[in-house]
Amino acid sequence: MNCSDRSPNRFNVLLCSLTLTLGGQVQAQSVVNTEYAALVSPSDVTRKYSSQRTQAADRSMMKRSLLDLSLLKSINLSSGQTLCGVTQTGLCFTEEVKRIYTANGYMPLWRENFLREALNVRVRSLAYSGLISGLELRLSELAQLEQQPDARAYDILATDTYLLYEALTRQLYAEPSMMFRHQTLSLKSDTEMDRLPGSVLGAVHNSSFLASRLVGRQDQFDLVQRALEQVEHFKQLPSHNYQAHGRQLIKQDKVVPNGLAMIEVLNSYGDLSDEEFYRLKAEPTLTNSGVLNQAIRRFQKRNGLEADGIIGPATTRQIALPYNEVARLLALNLYRSQLGATGDDRPSIRVNIPDYRLQITHNKEVVFESKVIVGRTARPTNLFSSSMNIMVVNPRWNVPETIKKKDVIPGMKASPDYLQRKNLTMIRSWRDRTAISPELVEWSNVNPHTFPYEFMQKPGRGNALGNVKFLMPNDYSIYLHDTPSRGLFNKTKRNLSSGCVRVEKAAELAEYVLDYQQRPSWRNYQQLVSDRRTDTITLPRKIDVDVTYVTAWVDENDQLQLREDIYGYDRPIKRPVKLKYSTVKNYRQ
Repeated sequence: MNCSDRSPNRFNVLLCSLTLTLGGQVQAQSVVNTEYAALVSPSDVTRKYSSQRTQAADRSMMKRSLLDLSLLKSINLSSGQTLCGVTQTGLCFTEEVKRIYTANGYMPLWRENFLREALNVRVRSLAYSGLISGLELRLSELAQLEQQPDARAYDILATDTYLLYEALTRQLYAEPSMMFRHQTLSLKSDTEMDRLPGSVLGAVHNSSFLASRLVGRQDQFDLVQRALEQVEHFKQLPSHNYQAHGRQLIKQDKVVPNGLAMIEVLNSYGDLSDEEFYRLKAEPTLTNSGVLNQAIRRFQKRNGLEADGIIGPATTRQIALPYNEVARLLALNLYRSQLGATGDDRPSIRVNIPDYRLQITHNKEVVFESKVIVGRTARPTNLFSSSMNIMVVNPRWNVPETIKKKDVIPGMKASPDYLQRKNLTMIRSWRDRTAISPELVEWSNVNPHTFPYEFMQKPGRGNALGNVKFLMPNDYSIYLHDTPSRGLFNKTKRNLSSGCVRVEKAAELAEYVLDYQQRPSWRNYQQLVSDRRTDTITLPRKIDVDVTYVTAWVDENDQLQLREDIYGYDRPIKRPVKLKYSTVKNYRQ
């Protein structure tokens, strides 16, 4: 019998395996050499076929899985113990793997190279992120099995690994705060069905289904591949010896401590050419001048630092990052960057806190950009998703509780004219805005935590919110707004606010938001500002907003971009930000 002549339906696959079994030809190679290798246990087929030779018996035989899991014994399969606990088969999803192959007529799923590569890309990106222990060992096991002449064991383990990837990413995006808390992820549920997405359970697993799940949007998959090339590059580099030198400033023309180690790092990043590196390496002393100073400036610009050529603490901390840490950050931030809206259905505003930048994306294009000022480390900006639904022109500023307790009341205790200097009015409550004279209060006895009155700033020149604010549902009183303090946008490091996000191009953002509403009868933004009245505009067409924290990525020119970890979400810091700021809640409407 020539099995390769038969069509690849479930009955013929089993019949082919059965014939080989009864003919005494059941060797791995004889099955592999057929055009469609069956992943069945020959002993199960023989036992079933010998006892019942009718067509009804054949159908009964298909009701239970005949998947030959003994194929996996060709290597020591131990990754499952770390990934999903003790498992007899070495698989994490034994029953679902059996179901998939039974439904597929025991046909291999991973014959196409592009599917194998897509699986490898997705699993590597997750493994290198440091979020899950045991995935790199699973990758090693897959590589071992892929080298064997009998590809059936690889096929089975690849299917289990795919299901593992689906379960882990499902759990990760259900608990996105884990990406910011130095924690590792493990499968929580005891049952396979609870671990897997509903779109995977019971689905027909074929090439097109697997491609749609693993590749998805081609442009995003290409971005992951480009980033992984950089990740692999940094993982393979030998460790460098450069260490940060405290708070010392190395100004222009000054001697650079540990200069040789520094130029090796700058050369590995491409900020210093090979020719320049070897010339500097021959110098007896390295100073912060000439090509080295230019390389420092390139490094600073690419890392979002002040490109002044002065080697300070922020610059040395970035240079001192171990290469394997750079690789981890790139992989971790691949997953952070996928949080939030895509901008396909409607415009999406993305505020990246460590980049101090706001972007609007719509239909895969960046249509607006602006510098922003975000919360300082002591008063961080929360991570969350929402949708802009209200715009207020000529707003009054209701002083938030944090600023009231930490700034206004201490300010009044120190200086009786604080409210007058800040153009603030004390009122009875947010509902009863009756003005209260500050002279009626004995400020030295005030407890900031129990003080009953509120503070407000009227619209107009000097108002802390400028001419416009943009509101979105959230529990943190966080919103986007204009500011009269324009000079602060000239700073490179702009974590300066008490939590809300100040937008440099607030007027242009307001015009974009109004244009998107497609209401020709509405007054334009400048007209609204000019009449000096407070206008609260409900937006019929909402705009998605995501406040994110991405510190490493590969840009459109394949350049590595790194940003300072201002909140300690990449690595623990001395005074860690409270967990409540990284809950990543979704308030989207």
